[in-house]
Amino acid sequence: MQNHIKIIFYTVILIFLLMGCTYQRKVILLQPDLPEEIFSYSRAKISGARVGVFSFSDIPSSRGMGKLAAQFLCQELEKAGIFKFLFFHSDLNDISMDRLIEIALAEKYDLIITGKLLHYFDGSDMQAASVIEEIRVINVKWGKPEILCHAKAIEIVEPKLSTDYIIVHGKGAAAPSTMLLMQRNAKKFCNMIVGG
Repeated sequence: MQNHIKIIFYTVILIFLLMGCTYQRKVILLQPDLPEEIFSYSRAKISGARVGVFSFSDIPSSRGMGKLAAQFLCQELEKAGIFKFLFFHSDLNDISMDRLIEIALAEKYDLIITGKLLHYFDGSDMQAASVIEEIRVINVKWGKPEILCHAKAIEIVEPKLSTDYIIVHGKGAAAPSTMLLMQRNAKKFCNMIVGG
């Protein structure tokens, strides 16, 4: 009889040890870094500049989301407070670079920021949420455009799947909203622009 109790006792301990070994904790960084891909970056002095931000171009499956992505970037840049003047052209997107330059010169902007929403996918309980954006920061002060920054930010987050540890059941969670992913990308772009 004592042998049966010992076997049960050691079996329970073994189960708890195995549960501890298979449990993985994901750490999410709270402080955003920089965009994943930086194609060009200039350390030109941009503080105190007059800046025009234009709605990002959309993809057919996500009409209106480019405007939202640009709005999140504007909010982050306003928090940083490095520009003398920041204006968001929410009604203009998918216009040519020549037209952007015309507007910038008419408004006396030093810089313009424009971008593209390259990929946008709402996640679910089983599928990852993903947002990929690209921006350009262009110096237009002297009428001849010069790209200061060109970068791509990528956010892909898997849902937390529910797990069954025999004794304990770990509850899953859906992938985060694409709004949160766009905010994370905006913080990355802002860090790059302000000199992160």
